[in-house]
Amino acid sequence: MKQRGFTLLEVMVALGILAFVVISTHQILDSTTKAKDASDEKIAELNGLQTTFRLMDQDFSQMTKRAVRNESGDVQEYYLLAGRYVLESQYDGIAFVRDGWINPINLLPRSELQAVGYRVMDDNLERVYRVYVDQLDNMEPRVQQVLENVEELKFEFLDSDNKWQEQWEVKALPKAVAVTLQQIEAEPIRRVFLVPGQGSKNNG
Repeated sequence: MKQRGFTLLEVMVALGILAFVVISTHQILDSTTKAKDASDEKIAELNGLQTTFRLMDQDFSQMTKRAVRNESGDVQEYYLLAGRYVLESQYDGIAFVRDGWINPINLLPRSELQAVGYRVMDDNLERVYRVYVDQLDNMEPRVQQVLENVEELKFEFLDSDNKWQEQWEVKALPKAVAVTLQQIEAEPIRRVFLVPGQGSKNNG
């Protein structure tokens, strides 16, 4: 029996089906890759935010009443400095002293106090800290980049009447600090951190 070959039409149809399958597979693979990249980017953003708020919680929860001396030896008036452009920040900045900076059996030539602050520089949220609380050593502070693409940073302070204040210019610690953080093309996020203070509005 003579075997019949494929006609040109059948070959064209088969090639068309193959091309459709290849294009569809490529589109599915491309969509899957883009979805994975977007998912990985979102996970990285969430991890960055979690790290940021964890660091802030550790710092704010151990804020302490320790006045700082500047390069001239003068004592800073308040325990907490905060406001627009503090620490040369693009937005709000904040600076204070925290306790509990672990120094096992005093192995390192420093105390367990740490001067620390937060600011935004070049759209990056930075944690700034000093090895020694007072600034008499003329050493530049150390900088830890915490989060990228920041377009707003704002601090608020809870007083003893449970009212939020945008400024804190008294020699006392607030009851809590609220941080509003917004990244580029994202909704603002507000977090409240407890502080070991009484929120007294009276100096002293």
